[in-house]
Amino acid sequence: MTIQQDNLNYLAELTEVSLPSFLNELSEDDLNQLKDYVDAIISKNESGLDNLFESMSMMMKFIPNIILHSITPKYIEPSIAARITNKLTVKQALGVTSGLPVEYIGDTAAYLESQHAADILSGIKKNKIVKIIEHMINNHPLKTLDIFEHISTNTLKLAKPLILASPFDEANLSNARREILVKVKQL
Repeated sequence: MTIQQDNLNYLAELTEVSLPSFLNELSEDDLNQLKDYVDAIISKNESGLDNLFESMSMMMKFIPNIILHSITPKYIEPSIAARITNKLTVKQALGVTSGLPVEYIGDTAAYLESQHAADILSGIKKNKIVKIIEHMINNHPLKTLDIFEHISTNTLKLAKPLILASPFDEANLSNARREILVKVKQL
């Protein structure tokens, strides 16, 4: 994969919308500059927040999961829950995840780092993961494909019927997302 394609994939994973077509026309140097600029914006915007979310994840370790199950969906937005979850181990995240609503888990996964989301989803029971994937495909289809890049073949097989039933506009997908869609269809 070229550096230009890596940069396009990076930019594509930042949002739930398709990349503007003009990005494909940028030179490799211009795309590198754009990626660096976007990174600078994100760094400035998130300055200091990592310590806050790290502290919150440490505090969560001392709160019983039963309490977390009831207060988390009510008081913590999925985007914030994802930032906290990114600081937890998979085992810690699974302890909290087990008692949360499917929709909340799916919405939170849409904000997680794709690899971490895949690791967590892989540890969830089959009957629940199918419902989560269905929610994600319906509400966060592009992020679902990003996560599927890192998920096990067994989980992809569970997702295949849901993917086949969903209308993805392949023309507007990044190459990485299109490759994942093709991989799932070929299972």
